Amino acid sequence: MAGNTRKIDMRKFYRETKSEVKKVTWPTRKELIQHTEVVITSIILVGVIIALADFTFGKITEFVLGRL
Repeated sequence: MAGNTRKIDMRKFYRETKSEVKKVTWPTRKELIQHTEVVITSIILVGVIIALADFTFGKITEFVLGRL
């Protein structure tokens, strides 16, 4: 099907996109704030865990290499 190309009808695409956007259930302000808080808290928590793991493995590496 390499030779078959479909022409894109931009007006049809725009109409269909507009129709689909109207079907979306947008979050309320309260829901948006709650979800944002969850995401930010998760990012901070994962960052702290990674930092602790990095620090721990760094100290272990220093200890092992310092003994050689």
